[in-house]
Amino acid sequence: MSGVGALTALTVLALSMLAAEGATPSPARTRSGSANPFASPSLRAYLTARGTNVTAAAYDINTGRTYLSRPGVREETASIVKLDILATLLREEQGRGGLSAEETGLAAGMIETSDNDDATALWNLEGGAPAVLAFDRAAGMGQTTPNAYWGHTTTTARDQLRLLRRIMLPNRLLTRSSRRYAYELMRHVIPSERWGVSAGAGPRATVALKNGWFPRSGGGWQVNSIGEVAGSGRRYLLAVMTGRDPTEQYGIDTIERISVAAWRALRLRTLDGFTGPVSRRVA
Repeated sequence: MSGVGALTALTVLALSMLAAEGATPSPARTRSGSANPFASPSLRAYLTARGTNVTAAAYDINTGRTYLSRPGVREETASIVKLDILATLLREEQGRGGLSAEETGLAAGMIETSDNDDATALWNLEGGAPAVLAFDRAAGMGQTTPNAYWGHTTTTARDQLRLLRRIMLPNRLLTRSSRRYAYELMRHVIPSERWGVSAGAGPRATVALKNGWFPRSGGGWQVNSIGEVAGSGRRYLLAVMTGRDPTEQYGIDTIERISVAAWRALRLRTLDGFTGPVSRRVA
């Protein structure tokens, strides 16, 4: 075999191997590339000047790296807990033959339009706080405490990453069909609620998200956003929670500033422009 022929054969073999499920790019071909999205001096100065509680976490699926900002801070979930409610329901129904027509309609309303009545109905159907707590502990979400008033559940950005990983990546808790179902609901959230972690993403990016917000009884607003962003050499999970915002829009603006920084930082750069498929399993 000539030198050129041998090189061509090896190239075809390498590409076919990378196409196999679960393959990752060869370290010789890629750089780890992504940078801490929370570390830039300009973003840190911006957040300091905001004067509100802000905590965030990002997981770069391409590199397997996690980045945290103020990881010990706990905040109320508002409506992002609806993804937790959905995951709990899906886990329960996997052993019962799938969702009923009623549950399917309630789940769509709860995620796509953030309907509170639908969320309450599913919360009650699946067993309320004890059921969600059981799922959370099985998912490794030890910093999340479900509340009988579901919107007042407390959690951390790190735990929200753990939840997102159960939805977006293969794991022992949720089947592929369950995860795909949840993902599609998150991908079809109505346009008026597609703010937050979607900010800054390129025009061809795919975003699956869930947002939450409410005026706090002690004053100010709770505004949160969690989800997955994929496109242009990026695939990452992002959770941002803000508390005591003077207005809802103030919280949205804060989250979107962080989201833009994440889009800029979490890009897998390669030596030759090729990025292979990545599959990471969650225990």
